[in-house]
Amino acid sequence: IAILMLPLAWLSAPATANSKGGKLAELRKENRLSQANLGEVDPASETIKLATLGLRGIAVNLLWEKANNYKMKEDWTNLTATLEQLAKLQPNFITFWKFQAWNLSYNVSVEFDDYHDRYYYVRRGIQFLTEGERHNVDNPQLLWDLGWFVGQKIGRADEHVQYRRLFKEDEDFHPTDRPPDQRDNWLVGKEWYLKGVDAVNNRNQSLGRKSPRIFFSSPAMSQINYADAIEEEGFFDKARRAWVKAADEWRQFGELVIEHSTGVPLRLGEPKRLEKEIAELRAKLDAILPNAREQIAKDKLKSLTDEERKFLEIPAAEVKTEQFDHLNELRAKTEVTDRDVAEFIAGEKPAEKNQALQLASELQRMEQRLNYTVNYRRDSNYDYWESRCAFEQTKNALDARELMFRAKQAFRDKQDLNTAKRLYDEGFAKWKLVIDEFPSIINDEATTGDDLLDYIKDYRKVLDQMEETISEDFPLWVIIENFDKEQDFLEDLTRY
Repeated sequence: IAILMLPLAWLSAPATANSKGGKLAELRKENRLSQANLGEVDPASETIKLATLGLRGIAVNLLWEKANNYKMKEDWTNLTATLEQLAKLQPNFITFWKFQAWNLSYNVSVEFDDYHDRYYYVRRGIQFLTEGERHNVDNPQLLWDLGWFVGQKIGRADEHVQYRRLFKEDEDFHPTDRPPDQRDNWLVGKEWYLKGVDAVNNRNQSLGRKSPRIFFSSPAMSQINYADAIEEEGFFDKARRAWVKAADEWRQFGELVIEHSTGVPLRLGEPKRLEKEIAELRAKLDAILPNAREQIAKDKLKSLTDEERKFLEIPAAEVKTEQFDHLNELRAKTEVTDRDVAEFIAGEKPAEKNQALQLASELQRMEQRLNYTVNYRRDSNYDYWESRCAFEQTKNALDARELMFRAKQAFRDKQDLNTAKRLYDEGFAKWKLVIDEFPSIINDEATTGDDLLDYIKDYRKVLDQMEETISEDFPLWVIIENFDKEQDFLEDLTRY
């Protein structure tokens, strides 16, 4: 035992202010595994862990059970105290901080009637996450969750008007040097998102199972939400500048390298460049042996039976549902791929074989990358947000938003029906100009159509009190036709 003490001391001596410690201490520091590397060291936490004498797991299970019981009994004081004890025992268990923060902000807060009490527990959940981040510095999951809680829970709640006001006045959330106009929950949330992005890009932190598409788009989306929120509150000039910044940040997101689930690096803003490069490469391949594609297509068509060729000639509108699978099979048989062209060239011009096959392989790789990029763009609704940032900063859109805002005020605050109707009519005319310039903003996946339908519903309330109906020349019938899923305007549609 005495002999073993020497190598044990050399291996496991702890690091101090004057010594780098033993070999294990050096390895922990090198691989960022020590408590000091993970985050803030809490003496009380370390003491409690030692006091459990190796029974920390049992203590944790007991405390979790107590926490669940207190939650069921709605004993919020004891629940909070139990969570603080758990935090001392599990400072580096990330799921704990995430789960209990969600519990406080989303589950406990809704149990109260007064929005001040609800805000207190929303705030407590955010503070809980902040404490977790101090113990787990640069953890992308906690940093992203902080951005989400501050942005979404405060900015999307039913009480978001009151929550946003309370957040701006809450000194605990803001450093003394933060300007008043930056005390917005969406902007503060964006700061947390950016810290998470910095931890991944510059501090070699792992995203874990978090979608990189969602993770890296969050700062720009938070800026978009900020622009939308202040526009709704009537700050239109300020909103214009916010939309300009949002457009710039969305473009920057499009230039970020995002790894596809298969490991292929993508940039969501590059489809046009990829399409251009693919067209240039295909032109090089076709130039080696002109008309090769036409010859291959003829040969493939000849290989079909007469019946199959006739089936391919049926107009698309006349193809029955049960025939689609067979039609797709025939199209696949007659499709001419770049690999087909390269192999045809290899047979006709052996000297050009290597060049042709290399071009075909490069085309296949780039088309795969383009398909992945297009799919990720669709999943993140990239095109819509790009268009949204572009049109919201235009004069027509800002004028339309302001007219809607003033019309709502005239009706709600002053009951001035004539003024409200006039402002709505002017606003809808402006919206028509916006849609004509940016038609994609009202596709099925967009949210602008639903926003406009809400304006139209408010407009109809004004008309109802004036005993009038929506006129036949109303400029936004297309919105009613495409977005009235509940058929609230069925009577108006059938009238014309």
